Amino acid sequence: MTDLLPGEDPGILYQRLALALGIGLVVGLERGWQERDTVAGANAAGVRTFALMGFLGGLAGLAGLIVSDLLTLVVSVGFFAFVIAAYIIGLRPVDGRVPDKGMTTEVAALITYLLGVLAVRGDMTLTAVCAVVLVALLNLKEPIHKALQQLQAFELQAAIKLLLISVVVLPFLPNKGYGPSEIWNPFEFWWMVVLISALSFLGYFAIRIVGTKTGPLIMGALGGLASSTALTVSASRFVAKVPSSAPGFVGAIALSAAMSFGRTLLLAAALYPPMTVALATPLVLAGITCVLAALLFQRGAKNIDISDGILADMGSPDDFGTALKFGVILVLVVTLAHFANQFLGEGGLYSVAALSGLVDVDAVTLSVARLSDAGEGLASEIAALAILIAVMVNTAVKVAIGGYFAGAAFARRLGAVFFTAFGMAIAGFLLI
Repeated sequence: MTDLLPGEDPGILYQRLALALGIGLVVGLERGWQERDTVAGANAAGVRTFALMGFLGGLAGLAGLIVSDLLTLVVSVGFFAFVIAAYIIGLRPVDGRVPDKGMTTEVAALITYLLGVLAVRGDMTLTAVCAVVLVALLNLKEPIHKALQQLQAFELQAAIKLLLISVVVLPFLPNKGYGPSEIWNPFEFWWMVVLISALSFLGYFAIRIVGTKTGPLIMGALGGLASSTALTVSASRFVAKVPSSAPGFVGAIALSAAMSFGRTLLLAAALYPPMTVALATPLVLAGITCVLAALLFQRGAKNIDISDGILADMGSPDDFGTALKFGVILVLVVTLAHFANQFLGEGGLYSVAALSGLVDVDAVTLSVARLSDAGEGLASEIAALAILIAVMVNTAVKVAIGGYFAGAAFARRLGAVFFTAFGMAIAGFLLI
């Protein structure tokens, strides 16, 4: 046996054959359950048939090891031809009617056979994972069909657009620096565009699926995943229409801000870990303050359903336009931050951070992280303070948005929450 599988314990061969048989059994159980109401023997393939298919694949793989790979090929071609012939025969008219027959079971049979071969000839863990994915896809028939029925045309277009900008465009961009001190990296800039589009896409569908008839607190948590600023606009518009909903949506905006603080901290840690030493305490304290405020305001909130209009306010699912604008802003901010740090020192960098905070915090985070990591004399404390300034300015913009759409009273409530969070952040930074 050692000649069959060099470097492997001969006993593993029995485990491999057992895996091939087990894969067929699991797939057969799922297929048998789907056709449990069919008369026994009437369905094309059940538990025993799929178990035999998986075992046949394992034996075919073993035969290739013992005799020749040509034997494995011959058996495989014969099995594939048998499955195709069985499918064609199943399409014959019965009483003048052509059966409404899909190909799911036949395709599952072919994959089960191939997994049986791989169980003997390939990596067992990878084969087992593929088998689990196969069973999961087969079992998700109803949810997938239901989702397709509810899917809107513009949502499908957003998904295709996201695939184009990530799978088609991103891999072909050069991943190296250009310009002064090599601060312009096309791959890095476009990756941020893809990341923001993906977050917006996931956030949109999370709200669409989970948040249609839940409270504002859930909306805040899911909206913070997509865009806390967009959430602030949507929530403020809702409050303008229904003033009694103000307490709940103050909590929603506070919670979305807390999530954005966490996102900033994670992004900083991923880009330049030393910076998180000075940034973690302020952002964590500010985030905890916002979460507590959200829970406090939620206690006085009414149970309000989130209408389709709130979802519409979130914009396109992928929000590619905003993401692309962010990419342009990111290039400008990186450039300004570089020259501001080079010619104006700390004061110039803080000014750029404040201006950028009017639009977005991620651009400042990426910019100062790149400057710190490139060794341009930017200390982690200075970088952290620049990010905190951008966070404070960006959060103050949310207060202004609330006042613009929902009035001064709503803005005062938001201001009370966020200025308390500011105080905690500043205290935490000074302590560090």
